[in-house]
Amino acid sequence: MKKLTWVLGVVLAVALTVGLTSGPATAYRPESRATFNVPKPWGRTVSNYTIVRSIEKAIDNTRPTKRHPRPRIHISTYLMDRSISTAKLIAACRRGVSVRVILDEEIASRPSRRLMAVLNADNVRDRNDDGKADTKPKRGPCDTKLKKKKDKKKDKKGDAKRDGKKDGKKKDGKQKAGKKKSAKDKRAVQRKRKPGPGRPSVKWGKDLSYAKKCEGSCRGVGGNMHSKFFLFSRTGKAQQVVMVSSSNLNRGGALLGWNDMYTIVGRKKSYDEYVRIHRRMTDDVRAGVKKVQFKDGPYVSRFFPMRDANRRNDPTMVDLRKVDCRVGKQRTALHVSMFFWKGVRGNYIASRLLDLAREGCRVNIIYGAPSLQIAERLRNAARARLINLYDSRWDMNGDGVNEVRVHSKYILIKGKYGSQKKTVRVLTGSQNWVAGSLSRGDETTLNIARGKAYKQYIAHWNRVKSHSRRLPYNW
Repeated sequence: MKKLTWVLGVVLAVALTVGLTSGPATAYRPESRATFNVPKPWGRTVSNYTIVRSIEKAIDNTRPTKRHPRPRIHISTYLMDRSISTAKLIAACRRGVSVRVILDEEIASRPSRRLMAVLNADNVRDRNDDGKADTKPKRGPCDTKLKKKKDKKKDKKGDAKRDGKKDGKKKDGKQKAGKKKSAKDKRAVQRKRKPGPGRPSVKWGKDLSYAKKCEGSCRGVGGNMHSKFFLFSRTGKAQQVVMVSSSNLNRGGALLGWNDMYTIVGRKKSYDEYVRIHRRMTDDVRAGVKKVQFKDGPYVSRFFPMRDANRRNDPTMVDLRKVDCRVGKQRTALHVSMFFWKGVRGNYIASRLLDLAREGCRVNIIYGAPSLQIAERLRNAARARLINLYDSRWDMNGDGVNEVRVHSKYILIKGKYGSQKKTVRVLTGSQNWVAGSLSRGDETTLNIARGKAYKQYIAHWNRVKSHSRRLPYNW
Protein backbone atom coordinates (compact mmCIF):
# COMPACT_ATOMS: atom_id res chain seq x y z
CA MET A 1 0.00 0.00 0.00
CA LYS A 2 2.84 2.37 0.92
CA LYS A 3 4.53 1.56 -2.40
CA LEU A 4 1.32 2.29 -4.33
CA THR A 5 0.90 5.61 -2.49
CA TRP A 6 4.50 6.53 -3.29
CA VAL A 7 4.04 5.69 -7.01
CA LEU A 8 0.83 7.76 -7.20
CA GLY A 9 2.64 10.66 -5.55
CA VAL A 10 5.46 10.54 -8.08
CA VAL A 11 2.99 10.38 -11.00
CA LEU A 12 1.05 13.35 -9.61
CA ALA A 13 4.26 15.37 -9.13
CA VAL A 14 5.40 14.64 -12.69
CA ALA A 15 1.97 15.59 -14.06
CA LEU A 16 2.01 18.87 -12.18
CA THR A 17 5.55 19.62 -13.36
CA VAL A 18 4.67 18.93 -17.00
CA GLY A 19 1.55 21.06 -16.68
CA LEU A 20 3.49 23.96 -15.24
CA THR A 21 6.30 23.85 -17.77
CA SER A 22 4.50 23.02 -20.99
CA GLY A 23 1.06 24.52 -20.37
CA PRO A 24 1.75 28.23 -20.99
CA ALA A 25 3.72 27.64 -24.19
CA THR A 26 0.95 25.54 -25.78
CA ALA A 27 -2.07 27.43 -24.40
CA TYR A 28 -0.84 30.98 -25.05
CA ARG A 29 -2.94 32.86 -27.56
CA PRO A 30 -2.82 36.69 -27.69
CA GLU A 31 -6.06 38.53 -28.45
CA SER A 32 -6.90 41.62 -30.48
CA ARG A 33 -7.17 44.14 -27.65
CA ALA A 34 -5.63 47.09 -25.87
CA THR A 35 -3.00 46.86 -23.13
CA PHE A 36 -1.98 49.64 -20.71
CA ASN A 37 0.61 50.08 -17.98
CA VAL A 38 0.33 51.99 -14.71
CA PRO A 39 3.50 53.93 -13.73
CA LYS A 40 4.83 54.54 -10.26
CA PRO A 41 3.73 55.43 -7.64
CA TRP A 42 0.22 54.18 -8.46
CA GLY A 43 1.16 50.81 -9.92
CA ARG A 44 3.21 47.92 -8.62
CA THR A 45 5.88 46.16 -10.67
CA VAL A 46 3.36 43.90 -12.44
CA SER A 47 1.24 46.81 -13.64
CA ASN A 48 4.32 48.97 -14.39
CA TYR A 49 5.58 46.40 -16.88
CA THR A 50 2.24 45.16 -18.29
CA ILE A 51 3.03 46.28 -21.85
CA VAL A 52 6.68 45.25 -21.83
CA ARG A 53 5.89 41.84 -20.36
CA SER A 54 3.13 41.30 -22.93
CA ILE A 55 5.74 41.74 -25.65
CA GLU A 56 8.20 39.51 -23.79
CA LYS A 57 5.55 36.80 -23.40
CA ALA A 58 5.02 36.83 -27.16
CA ILE A 59 8.81 36.51 -27.62
CA ASP A 60 8.94 33.54 -25.22
CA ASN A 61 6.16 31.75 -27.09
CA THR A 62 7.69 32.22 -30.55
CA ARG A 63 9.21 28.79 -31.14
CA PRO A 64 10.06 26.62 -34.15
CA THR A 65 7.68 23.77 -34.89
CA LYS A 66 7.54 21.12 -37.62
CA ARG A 67 4.95 23.16 -39.45
CA HIS A 68 6.69 26.50 -38.78
CA PRO A 69 10.43 25.68 -38.61
CA ARG A 70 11.64 29.28 -38.88
CA PRO A 71 9.28 31.72 -37.13
CA ARG A 72 10.13 35.43 -37.31
CA ILE A 73 10.14 38.37 -34.91
CA HIS A 74 10.36 41.94 -36.26
CA ILE A 75 10.85 44.81 -33.80
CA SER A 76 11.11 48.57 -34.21
CA THR A 77 11.77 50.45 -30.96
CA TYR A 78 13.16 53.91 -30.21
CA LEU A 79 14.70 53.01 -26.83
CA MET A 80 15.93 49.71 -25.39
CA ASP A 81 17.63 49.41 -22.02
CA ARG A 82 15.90 46.35 -20.56
CA SER A 83 18.32 43.45 -20.14
CA ILE A 84 15.46 40.94 -19.68
CA SER A 85 14.05 41.82 -23.12
CA THR A 86 17.52 41.46 -24.64
CA ALA A 87 18.04 38.06 -23.00
CA LYS A 88 14.69 36.81 -24.30
CA LEU A 89 15.44 37.94 -27.85
CA ILE A 90 18.85 36.25 -27.75
CA ALA A 91 17.26 33.06 -26.40
CA ALA A 92 14.72 33.18 -29.24
CA CYS A 93 17.53 33.48 -31.80
CA ARG A 94 19.37 30.51 -30.29
CA ARG A 95 16.29 28.28 -30.46
CA GLY A 96 15.91 28.96 -34.20
CA VAL A 97 13.77 32.10 -34.41
CA SER A 98 14.74 34.77 -36.92
CA VAL A 99 15.00 37.99 -34.86
CA ARG A 100 15.17 41.30 -36.74
CA VAL A 101 15.43 44.51 -34.70
CA ILE A 102 15.66 48.17 -35.70
CA LEU A 103 16.81 50.75 -33.14
CA ASP A 104 17.30 54.50 -33.11
CA GLU A 105 20.90 55.57 -33.66
CA GLU A 106 21.09 57.36 -30.30
CA ILE A 107 20.56 54.18 -28.28
CA ALA A 108 23.75 53.37 -26.41
CA SER A 109 22.65 51.14 -23.53
CA ARG A 110 24.49 47.99 -22.51
CA PRO A 111 21.51 45.70 -23.35
CA SER A 112 21.23 47.20 -26.86
CA ARG A 113 24.97 46.78 -27.47
CA ARG A 114 24.77 43.15 -26.37
CA LEU A 115 21.78 42.52 -28.65
CA MET A 116 23.62 43.98 -31.63
CA ALA A 117 26.75 41.95 -30.88
CA VAL A 118 24.81 38.66 -30.74
CA LEU A 119 22.34 39.14 -33.60
CA ASN A 120 25.03 40.55 -35.93
CA ALA A 121 27.75 38.05 -34.98
CA ASP A 122 27.48 35.94 -38.16
CA ASN A 123 26.46 38.78 -40.47
CA VAL A 124 28.54 39.27 -43.62
CA ARG A 125 28.99 41.83 -46.39
CA ASP A 126 27.53 41.73 -49.88
CA ARG A 127 28.56 45.04 -51.44
CA ASN A 128 27.24 44.38 -54.94
CA ASP A 129 23.99 42.71 -53.74
CA ASP A 130 24.53 39.63 -55.90
CA GLY A 131 23.34 37.31 -53.15
CA LYS A 132 26.84 36.02 -52.45
CA ALA A 133 28.77 36.88 -49.30
CA ASP A 134 31.96 38.88 -49.80
CA THR A 135 33.39 37.67 -46.48
CA LYS A 136 33.12 34.70 -44.19
CA PRO A 137 31.41 35.05 -40.80
CA LYS A 138 33.70 35.48 -37.81
CA ARG A 139 31.25 33.81 -35.44
CA GLY A 140 28.48 31.26 -35.70
CA PRO A 141 24.73 31.95 -35.64
CA CYS A 142 23.58 34.01 -32.64
CA ASP A 143 27.20 34.51 -31.52
CA THR A 144 28.01 30.81 -31.13
CA LYS A 145 31.37 29.25 -31.96
CA LEU A 146 32.06 28.43 -35.58
CA LYS A 147 31.99 24.73 -36.30
CA LYS A 148 35.21 23.40 -37.78
CA LYS A 149 34.75 21.67 -41.09
CA LYS A 150 35.74 18.03 -40.99
CA ASP A 151 38.23 16.88 -43.65
CA LYS A 152 36.68 14.43 -46.08
CA LYS A 153 38.48 11.12 -46.04
CA LYS A 154 39.40 9.86 -49.43
CA ASP A 155 39.05 6.20 -50.12
CA LYS A 156 39.92 4.14 -53.14
CA LYS A 157 36.32 3.42 -53.97
CA GLY A 158 35.48 7.12 -53.83
CA ASP A 159 38.47 7.97 -56.03
CA ALA A 160 37.45 5.31 -58.52
CA LYS A 161 33.92 6.69 -58.68
CA ARG A 162 35.17 10.20 -59.21
CA ASP A 163 37.63 9.02 -61.88
CA GLY A 164 34.86 7.17 -63.68
CA LYS A 165 32.73 10.32 -63.84
CA LYS A 166 35.60 12.66 -64.65
CA ASP A 167 34.98 15.14 -67.44
CA GLY A 168 31.30 14.24 -67.40
CA LYS A 169 31.86 10.83 -69.14
CA LYS A 170 29.86 7.68 -68.63
CA LYS A 171 31.38 4.20 -68.38
CA ASP A 172 31.23 3.74 -72.12
CA GLY A 173 33.20 6.97 -72.60
CA LYS A 174 30.30 8.88 -74.17
CA GLN A 175 29.81 12.52 -73.16
CA LYS A 176 26.79 13.27 -70.96
CA ALA A 177 24.12 15.28 -72.66
CA GLY A 178 24.11 18.74 -71.05
CA LYS A 179 20.72 20.25 -70.36
CA LYS A 180 20.53 23.71 -71.83
CA LYS A 181 19.14 26.35 -69.48
CA SER A 182 16.17 28.27 -70.78
CA ALA A 183 15.78 32.05 -70.48
CA LYS A 184 13.10 31.38 -67.83
CA ASP A 185 15.58 29.36 -65.75
CA LYS A 186 18.19 32.12 -66.02
CA ARG A 187 15.70 34.74 -64.80
CA ALA A 188 14.80 32.48 -61.89
CA VAL A 189 18.47 32.27 -60.90
CA GLN A 190 18.80 36.06 -61.04
CA ARG A 191 15.70 36.51 -58.89
CA LYS A 192 17.11 34.06 -56.38
CA ARG A 193 20.36 36.05 -56.11
CA LYS A 194 18.69 39.39 -55.47
CA PRO A 195 16.57 39.36 -52.29
CA GLY A 196 13.07 40.75 -52.74
CA PRO A 197 10.95 42.45 -50.04
CA GLY A 198 10.03 39.12 -48.45
CA ARG A 199 13.27 37.29 -49.12
CA PRO A 200 16.04 37.18 -46.49
CA SER A 201 19.40 38.70 -47.30
CA VAL A 202 22.65 36.76 -47.28
CA LYS A 203 24.04 39.59 -45.14
CA TRP A 204 21.99 38.39 -42.16
CA GLY A 205 23.91 35.11 -41.83
CA LYS A 206 22.58 31.63 -41.17
CA ASP A 207 20.47 32.74 -38.21
CA LEU A 208 18.64 35.22 -40.51
CA SER A 209 18.82 37.76 -37.68
CA TYR A 210 20.17 41.27 -37.20
CA ALA A 211 19.97 44.42 -35.10
CA LYS A 212 20.32 47.69 -36.98
CA LYS A 213 20.62 51.37 -36.13
CA CYS A 214 19.45 53.84 -38.75
CA GLU A 215 21.31 57.10 -39.32
CA GLY A 216 18.60 59.53 -38.28
CA SER A 217 15.35 58.03 -39.50
CA CYS A 218 15.40 54.93 -41.70
CA ARG A 219 13.04 56.20 -44.39
CA GLY A 220 13.50 59.96 -43.99
CA VAL A 221 16.13 62.68 -43.97
CA GLY A 222 17.13 63.60 -40.43
CA GLY A 223 14.62 62.96 -37.68
CA ASN A 224 14.58 59.81 -35.57
CA MET A 225 13.60 56.18 -35.83
CA HIS A 226 10.65 56.56 -33.44
CA SER A 227 8.29 53.73 -34.51
CA LYS A 228 7.27 51.20 -31.91
CA PHE A 229 5.83 48.03 -33.38
CA PHE A 230 6.38 44.34 -32.66
CA LEU A 231 5.56 41.59 -35.16
CA PHE A 232 5.35 37.83 -34.69
CA SER A 233 4.79 35.39 -37.57
CA ARG A 234 3.59 32.84 -35.02
CA THR A 235 3.50 33.00 -31.22
CA GLY A 236 1.75 30.34 -29.16
CA LYS A 237 -1.39 29.41 -31.08
CA ALA A 238 -1.70 32.75 -32.87
CA GLN A 239 -0.32 33.70 -36.28
CA GLN A 240 0.42 37.08 -37.85
CA VAL A 241 0.46 39.14 -34.66
CA VAL A 242 0.98 42.93 -34.83
CA MET A 243 1.53 45.08 -31.71
CA VAL A 244 1.54 48.88 -32.08
CA SER A 245 2.55 50.89 -29.02
CA SER A 246 3.58 54.22 -27.55
CA SER A 247 5.98 52.30 -25.30
CA ASN A 248 9.57 51.26 -25.88
CA LEU A 249 11.32 48.24 -24.41
CA ASN A 250 12.76 50.31 -21.61
CA ARG A 251 12.55 50.93 -17.87
CA GLY A 252 11.51 54.58 -18.12
CA GLY A 253 8.48 53.79 -20.28
CA ALA A 254 7.27 51.30 -17.70
CA LEU A 255 7.92 53.28 -14.51
CA LEU A 256 7.56 56.93 -15.52
CA GLY A 257 4.98 57.12 -18.31
CA TRP A 258 1.37 56.18 -19.01
CA ASN A 259 1.52 54.10 -22.22
CA ASP A 260 -0.77 52.06 -24.45
CA MET A 261 -0.46 49.18 -26.91
CA TYR A 262 -2.93 47.63 -29.31
CA THR A 263 -2.59 44.06 -30.60
CA ILE A 264 -3.99 42.83 -33.92
CA VAL A 265 -4.16 39.04 -34.37
CA GLY A 266 -4.65 36.98 -37.51
CA ARG A 267 -4.84 39.84 -40.01
CA LYS A 268 -2.52 38.69 -42.80
CA LYS A 269 -2.85 41.92 -44.78
CA SER A 270 -1.83 44.04 -41.79
CA TYR A 271 1.00 41.72 -40.80
CA ASP A 272 2.43 41.59 -44.33
CA GLU A 273 2.30 45.38 -44.68
CA TYR A 274 4.11 45.97 -41.38
CA VAL A 275 6.76 43.40 -42.38
CA ARG A 276 7.15 45.15 -45.74
CA ILE A 277 7.68 48.53 -44.06
CA HIS A 278 10.16 46.97 -41.61
CA ARG A 279 12.16 45.62 -44.56
CA ARG A 280 12.15 49.01 -46.29
CA MET A 281 13.41 50.55 -43.05
CA THR A 282 16.11 47.89 -42.91
CA ASP A 283 17.17 48.67 -46.49
CA ASP A 284 17.02 52.48 -45.94
CA VAL A 285 14.43 52.92 -48.70
CA ARG A 286 13.37 56.57 -48.58
CA ALA A 287 9.69 57.42 -48.17
CA GLY A 288 7.87 58.97 -51.12
CA VAL A 289 5.80 62.13 -51.24
CA LYS A 290 2.47 60.40 -50.70
CA LYS A 291 1.42 58.97 -47.37
CA VAL A 292 1.66 55.22 -46.89
CA GLN A 293 -1.72 54.06 -45.64
CA PHE A 294 -3.76 50.88 -45.89
CA LYS A 295 -7.08 49.65 -44.53
CA ASP A 296 -7.69 46.18 -43.18
CA GLY A 297 -11.19 45.72 -41.80
CA PRO A 298 -11.65 48.04 -38.78
CA TYR A 299 -7.97 49.07 -38.85
CA VAL A 300 -6.21 51.84 -40.78
CA SER A 301 -2.40 51.84 -40.48
CA ARG A 302 -0.16 54.70 -41.55
CA PHE A 303 3.61 54.88 -41.83
CA PHE A 304 5.70 58.03 -41.77
CA PRO A 305 7.68 60.10 -42.73
CA MET A 306 5.43 61.80 -45.25
CA ARG A 307 7.48 64.14 -47.40
CA ASP A 308 6.00 67.53 -48.31
CA ALA A 309 3.41 67.17 -45.57
CA ASN A 310 1.53 70.30 -44.50
CA ARG A 311 -1.52 71.46 -42.60
CA ARG A 312 -3.85 70.56 -45.47
CA ASN A 313 -2.73 66.96 -45.99
CA ASP A 314 -1.60 66.13 -42.43
CA PRO A 315 -3.47 62.84 -41.72
CA THR A 316 -4.30 63.93 -38.13
CA MET A 317 -5.97 67.05 -39.51
CA VAL A 318 -7.75 64.99 -42.17
CA ASP A 319 -9.16 62.81 -39.37
CA LEU A 320 -10.21 65.79 -37.25
CA ARG A 321 -11.99 67.42 -40.22
CA LYS A 322 -14.27 64.39 -40.36
CA VAL A 323 -15.63 65.17 -36.89
CA ASP A 324 -19.08 66.78 -36.79
CA CYS A 325 -19.97 68.16 -33.37
CA ARG A 326 -23.77 67.94 -33.29
CA VAL A 327 -26.24 65.23 -34.29
CA GLY A 328 -29.60 66.50 -33.12
CA LYS A 329 -29.34 67.09 -29.38
CA GLN A 330 -26.25 64.90 -29.02
CA ARG A 331 -22.73 66.32 -28.93
CA THR A 332 -19.64 64.52 -30.20
CA ALA A 333 -17.03 63.89 -27.50
CA LEU A 334 -13.25 63.91 -27.99
CA HIS A 335 -10.74 62.68 -25.40
CA VAL A 336 -7.07 63.44 -26.08
CA SER A 337 -3.99 62.02 -24.40
CA MET A 338 -0.85 63.60 -25.88
CA PHE A 339 2.77 63.58 -24.73
CA PHE A 340 4.91 65.96 -26.84
CA TRP A 341 3.08 68.91 -28.39
CA LYS A 342 4.73 72.04 -29.84
CA GLY A 343 5.59 74.24 -32.83
CA VAL A 344 3.64 74.97 -36.00
CA ARG A 345 2.08 71.53 -36.20
CA GLY A 346 1.18 71.49 -32.52
CA ASN A 347 -0.53 74.87 -32.92
CA TYR A 348 -2.65 74.03 -35.95
CA ILE A 349 -3.83 70.80 -34.30
CA ALA A 350 -4.64 72.79 -31.14
CA SER A 351 -6.56 75.30 -33.28
CA ARG A 352 -8.66 72.52 -34.80
CA LEU A 353 -9.48 71.07 -31.37
CA LEU A 354 -10.48 74.50 -30.05
CA ASP A 355 -12.60 75.13 -33.17
CA LEU A 356 -14.39 71.83 -32.55
CA ALA A 357 -15.04 72.92 -28.96
CA ARG A 358 -16.58 76.17 -30.25
CA GLU A 359 -18.74 74.18 -32.65
CA GLY A 360 -20.19 72.25 -29.74
CA CYS A 361 -17.94 69.22 -29.30
CA ARG A 362 -16.99 68.16 -25.78
CA VAL A 363 -13.19 68.39 -25.89
CA ASN A 364 -11.21 66.80 -23.03
CA ILE A 365 -7.40 66.90 -23.01
CA ILE A 366 -4.66 65.35 -20.86
CA TYR A 367 -1.17 66.52 -21.72
CA GLY A 368 2.30 65.28 -20.85
CA ALA A 369 5.00 67.52 -22.34
CA PRO A 370 3.56 70.52 -24.20
CA SER A 371 5.65 73.55 -25.05
CA LEU A 372 5.16 76.54 -22.73
CA GLN A 373 3.29 78.33 -25.51
CA ILE A 374 0.91 75.41 -26.21
CA ALA A 375 0.34 74.86 -22.48
CA GLU A 376 -0.58 78.53 -21.97
CA ARG A 377 -2.92 78.47 -24.95
CA LEU A 378 -4.75 75.39 -23.68
CA ARG A 379 -4.93 76.78 -20.14
CA ASN A 380 -6.54 79.96 -21.43
CA ALA A 381 -9.13 77.84 -23.25
CA ALA A 382 -9.77 75.88 -20.04
CA ARG A 383 -10.03 79.12 -18.06
CA ALA A 384 -12.70 80.24 -20.50
CA ARG A 385 -14.55 76.93 -19.89
CA LEU A 386 -14.12 75.99 -23.56
CA ILE A 387 -12.34 72.67 -22.88
CA ASN A 388 -11.63 70.33 -19.95
CA LEU A 389 -7.87 70.23 -19.37
CA TYR A 390 -5.71 68.00 -17.16
CA ASP A 391 -1.98 68.00 -16.41
CA SER A 392 -0.52 64.49 -15.97
CA ARG A 393 2.94 65.67 -14.82
CA TRP A 394 4.20 65.05 -11.29
CA ASP A 395 7.48 65.96 -9.60
CA MET A 396 7.67 63.13 -7.08
CA ASN A 397 10.99 63.98 -5.40
CA GLY A 398 10.78 67.78 -5.44
CA ASP A 399 13.86 68.29 -7.64
CA GLY A 400 12.04 70.54 -10.10
CA VAL A 401 11.80 67.84 -12.81
CA ASN A 402 8.52 66.11 -13.70
CA GLU A 403 9.27 62.40 -13.48
CA VAL A 404 5.82 60.96 -14.26
CA ARG A 405 3.62 61.99 -17.19
CA VAL A 406 1.45 60.77 -20.02
CA HIS A 407 3.51 59.25 -22.84
CA SER A 408 0.65 57.91 -24.97
CA LYS A 409 -0.49 59.73 -28.13
CA TYR A 410 -4.16 59.08 -28.87
CA ILE A 411 -7.53 60.67 -29.65
CA LEU A 412 -10.85 59.02 -28.78
CA ILE A 413 -13.95 60.06 -30.75
CA LYS A 414 -17.57 59.23 -29.94
CA GLY A 415 -20.35 60.73 -32.05
CA LYS A 416 -20.52 61.76 -35.69
CA TYR A 417 -17.45 60.93 -37.72
CA GLY A 418 -17.51 61.12 -41.50
CA SER A 419 -20.74 59.65 -42.84
CA GLN A 420 -21.48 57.76 -39.62
CA LYS A 421 -23.77 59.58 -37.19
CA LYS A 422 -23.13 57.37 -34.15
CA THR A 423 -19.73 55.74 -34.09
CA VAL A 424 -16.48 55.47 -32.15
CA ARG A 425 -12.84 55.78 -33.17
CA VAL A 426 -9.48 55.27 -31.50
CA LEU A 427 -6.57 57.08 -33.19
CA THR A 428 -3.31 55.93 -31.57
CA GLY A 429 0.34 55.15 -32.32
CA SER A 430 3.85 56.52 -31.78
CA GLN A 431 3.48 59.96 -33.35
CA ASN A 432 3.79 63.14 -31.25
CA TRP A 433 2.26 66.40 -32.46
CA VAL A 434 5.45 68.01 -33.75
CA ALA A 435 6.62 68.64 -37.32
CA GLY A 436 9.47 66.10 -37.28
CA SER A 437 7.09 63.24 -36.45
CA LEU A 438 5.15 64.00 -39.61
CA SER A 439 7.74 64.67 -42.30
CA ARG A 440 11.14 63.41 -41.09
CA GLY A 441 10.94 60.62 -38.51
CA ASP A 442 9.86 56.98 -38.73
CA GLU A 443 6.44 56.79 -37.07
CA THR A 444 3.42 54.49 -37.03
CA THR A 445 -0.22 55.35 -36.35
CA LEU A 446 -3.23 53.06 -36.06
CA ASN A 447 -6.91 54.03 -36.38
CA ILE A 448 -9.33 51.54 -34.83
CA ALA A 449 -13.08 51.38 -35.49
CA ARG A 450 -14.10 48.91 -32.77
CA GLY A 451 -16.45 49.50 -29.86
CA LYS A 452 -14.47 47.18 -27.60
CA ALA A 453 -11.26 49.12 -28.25
CA TYR A 454 -13.01 52.43 -27.50
CA LYS A 455 -14.32 51.11 -24.16
CA GLN A 456 -10.84 49.96 -23.17
CA TYR A 457 -9.24 53.28 -24.12
CA ILE A 458 -11.88 55.52 -22.50
CA ALA A 459 -11.51 53.54 -19.25
CA HIS A 460 -7.76 54.12 -19.44
CA TRP A 461 -8.21 57.85 -20.17
CA ASN A 462 -10.43 58.21 -17.11
CA ARG A 463 -7.92 56.37 -14.97
CA VAL A 464 -5.13 58.71 -16.06
CA LYS A 465 -7.44 61.67 -15.41
CA SER A 466 -7.97 60.48 -11.84
CA HIS A 467 -4.19 60.81 -11.30
CA SER A 468 -3.90 64.19 -13.06
CA ARG A 469 -4.60 67.77 -11.94
CA ARG A 470 -7.49 69.81 -13.34
CA LEU A 471 -6.41 73.05 -15.00
CA PRO A 472 -6.29 75.94 -14.44
CA TYR A 473 -5.26 75.55 -10.81
CA ASN A 474 -7.25 78.57 -9.61
CA TRP A 475 -10.62 76.89 -10.17
